[in-house]
Amino acid sequence: MGSLIRVKQRRAGVLVSLPSIVSEHSFECGDIYSLYPLCDWAKDVGFSIIQLLPLNDTGFGYSPYSAISAFAIDPLYISLYKMGQTTRSRKKEIKTLHNHPNRIRNEKIKIIRAHYESHQKEAQKEALQFLETQTWCYSYVSFRVLYETFEGKNWWEWPIEFQNPSSAKDYIFNEKREEALFWVYLQKIAYDQLCGVKLYCEDVGIFLKGDMPILTSRNSCDVWEHPDYFIMDLQAGAPPDQFSATGQNWGFPVLNWDALEKNHYRWWKDRLTYLEHFFHLYRIDHVIGMYRIWAIPKEDKTAQKGWFHPQFGIETSEFLNVGINPKSMEEKGLIHEFKPNHYIFYWDFWKEESYQSLPEETKAKLFPLSQLHITAEEKHWREAGEKILEIFDSFSSMVPCAEDLGSVPSFIRDSLFERQMIGIDVVRWTKSFTTGEFIEEDNYRENAISVLSTHDTSLVMDWWKHEGDLESKLQFFFDRVGKPRPETEDQILEGLLEFVFQTKSIFSIQLFQDLALGISDVVENPEKHRINLPGTPDHSNWTYRFPILIEEFASDFQRNFTIRKLVHSSGRI
Repeated sequence: MGSLIRVKQRRAGVLVSLPSIVSEHSFECGDIYSLYPLCDWAKDVGFSIIQLLPLNDTGFGYSPYSAISAFAIDPLYISLYKMGQTTRSRKKEIKTLHNHPNRIRNEKIKIIRAHYESHQKEAQKEALQFLETQTWCYSYVSFRVLYETFEGKNWWEWPIEFQNPSSAKDYIFNEKREEALFWVYLQKIAYDQLCGVKLYCEDVGIFLKGDMPILTSRNSCDVWEHPDYFIMDLQAGAPPDQFSATGQNWGFPVLNWDALEKNHYRWWKDRLTYLEHFFHLYRIDHVIGMYRIWAIPKEDKTAQKGWFHPQFGIETSEFLNVGINPKSMEEKGLIHEFKPNHYIFYWDFWKEESYQSLPEETKAKLFPLSQLHITAEEKHWREAGEKILEIFDSFSSMVPCAEDLGSVPSFIRDSLFERQMIGIDVVRWTKSFTTGEFIEEDNYRENAISVLSTHDTSLVMDWWKHEGDLESKLQFFFDRVGKPRPETEDQILEGLLEFVFQTKSIFSIQLFQDLALGISDVVENPEKHRINLPGTPDHSNWTYRFPILIEEFASDFQRNFTIRKLVHSSGRI
């Protein structure tokens, strides 16, 4: 089943946020057991890929992209049913569209703790065996126990003796040994349950696709234990663009690739090796960051004063050579000395009033300096990114898929194309560079995944109703292919699904909610069924729960028949 040749053919699949798909055997939110009925349903409708959002432990936070460990599975996903625990949810029906992850996790942990204490000898033996093979668990568990003790406070605000991972680990495993082994036991159960799902999926011909966030929360076990792997006085984000005038500041520390290389990228190797226990393919989040990343000074709130890291910069002598004193330009807020005698130009510096008011002859000397090393930098970035992706390939036989959305510079696009990396094409954004119109099915990139929506966008029905020009959508998705214009929401959704499955893309993986034909609340009120709205508070996102049980969803003959027909006629398996 691991053969890449077998994976790389036309396939259809589904993307789920695991806590959102509740099963009749779930405890209040979707869990690892939910993947069994999901797998059976996927097989039934002709899908052969199930993609999951990251499953990492988020601590007291909500976003799976801001976890407290790059390895640990969130105990929230442990299936009590698979453990043989009979505790059931308080309610038989799904009453609201939102989970309360912290409450559910705490309830589950309480139930598993009781089981652990009544089987302590054997449970501790299992935990110790797990620790022997998964050494990352020592630091995670030490961090997790202290994180609980100090109620989620940042590790740099802990008492000084616990800021040192080495002495903290000794303390936890000597003084709090039983508690530590309980947290190891939780990871052992999650590991076993996920490995079991992978085997089950393999038996029925379904490939599982995981997700590997590129960045790590500052308040995480990994940054606590390996601060040298990160540039702590910088934070990652994205430059200003047409969607955001101030750019995006994600707050994560920037990766220190030089330090990682000195250790032969051990941290990445361990991460990929662990992920491979559960998945056949994986999504590399923000692949552009493997080449270069937008780095912002730690004290800044917006991303405007950032630069692409790593960067050579313009040297003091290069300014002096054309008769410009760099200090005077720094005072005007146009450039920044990011390392001794090396300057970067701020994004859109030429729009600043202080630039516009410069004499024309000064502008004529200054502007070319901003472009001075761009060719050399792009060559350097390309080589650096390709080296990292090459190393990733050597660490794992999982098939990598690149999240290459947003404004991808041409040198990175060319690089990914030459490397034959599978990218992602979101239908609403996949348009002709020359005309700005939607592109036809046969003009899609073959080496990509075509999707109607992602976890960060509105659902496709929300886009259809509220974003962009409706007439041009009707002409393209219906008139162009000789279909009558739709009269119902289901007809719109079916037409869009037919299009996306027919694209030339090797894979077509749709968000679970975009497959909800016949579920009136989802197709009529799609804005209520969104997973995440970037740029809004963490706790208002990532709590979505699908309105019906997965078993009920899977038993609908009409919907299954329609999806099966669409998949089959697109030549996908």
